[in-house]
Amino acid sequence: MRRLISADMARLWQWGPFRLGGAFMAVYGICNLLAHLYYGDGGPGGPALDFTVTMVYVQAITAVSFLNEDHSSGGLRNKLTVGHNRGAVYMSHLLVQYLGGLIYAGLYILPVLVLGGPAYKGPGVLARLGCYTAVLLSFTAVYTFLGLLIPGRWIRVGAFAGAFLMMTVCTRMDSGLAIPKTAPACVPEPLRSLYGLILDVSPTGEAMQLLGVSFRQSELWVLAVSGLGVALIVTIFGMIGFLRMDIE
Repeated sequence: MRRLISADMARLWQWGPFRLGGAFMAVYGICNLLAHLYYGDGGPGGPALDFTVTMVYVQAITAVSFLNEDHSSGGLRNKLTVGHNRGAVYMSHLLVQYLGGLIYAGLYILPVLVLGGPAYKGPGVLARLGCYTAVLLSFTAVYTFLGLLIPGRWIRVGAFAGAFLMMTVCTRMDSGLAIPKTAPACVPEPLRSLYGLILDVSPTGEAMQLLGVSFRQSELWVLAVSGLGVALIVTIFGMIGFLRMDIE
């Protein structure tokens, strides 16, 4: 298992699109910091948390593309041929994509924390960053599920489009919750509670809340537990599907 993770991590590190994504996150962090310093902060922690929503899209492109290449290049078949079991192969890819996401987050955060000053290093910011590690595992599990169980180049576009669609839906739900209950256009119960539940358990909804500019702001422990729970459920179903999958 350790050798499998090391091999997948080395291949990911040498993969051109992954490096391009890392360069984008680093440049984005610096440019966003400069924009915040010039125009002022837009939320708790300023630019230190702006990457949470952006990472949903970046991870959708890089993770699913990398996993899909393992399908098309015969990498999955070769791993099984040399004796690796399917469970180890699935978990290796999940952990490697998770580590890749942490690297992306670090490349964004480091310039912000180093150059941004003490305003972006407070306990509130650090607590949200800690919660993000659970949220990251949540949508990494979803992308691993998609990349390993649905071969085909179209899934790359589908993953990005799905992330955009979910972000749009969550934004509309959050806007609906922002309407006062006394207003004629308010979202009635039980739909209002359903909106809140979706925003708490969906990776896109959690990312929006960590950004700190949405109306819905659940406790961080709720987002962390929801993120870990979704990751566990998706991983279980992904493992079951991958064990039954016909890999040619």
